[in-house]
Amino acid sequence: MISEYFESIEELIRNSDFIMDRYVDYKEFSRSEGMVRGQLVFLGGYVLEFMEYVCIGKERLKYRFNFSDMKGNLVFRYDNAAHHKDIHSYPHHKHVPEGVEPSVEVGLEEVIEQIEQIISKQV
Repeated sequence: MISEYFESIEELIRNSDFIMDRYVDYKEFSRSEGMVRGQLVFLGGYVLEFMEYVCIGKERLKYRFNFSDMKGNLVFRYDNAAHHKDIHSYPHHKHVPEGVEPSVEVGLEEVIEQIEQIISKQV
C-alpha cells in the first residue's frame, strides 16, 4: 500500500542524523499509487529537492532527485525524463557537473544514503 511507502519515507527522514530541515508533501491517488515531493536540508547547507510518482509493485513512474551544495551548484540529479535517448540506461540517467551518465532507477533511500556518504567525507 502507498501509505506504507509514505510511512517508510517518514521513518527514513526521522532516522537521519544528516537532515536538518524538511518539507515533504504526500498525495495518495489510490491504495497503490501516489506522489511524494519535497525538500530536505542537510548538514553543511546541502539541499535535496525531490519528487517520486510511485505505483507499488511497479517501477517508479516518474522521479527526480536534485542535489545541490550550499551555493546552489549541482552536485547530482537523477531522473527518468524521456530525453538522453543515446544513454544505454534510458530513460534512467544521472546529471553531474561534467555531463550526463547512465544510471539505474533510484529511490529516495538510495539517494539519501549517497548524500550521507558525500557529507561524511566533508566532515
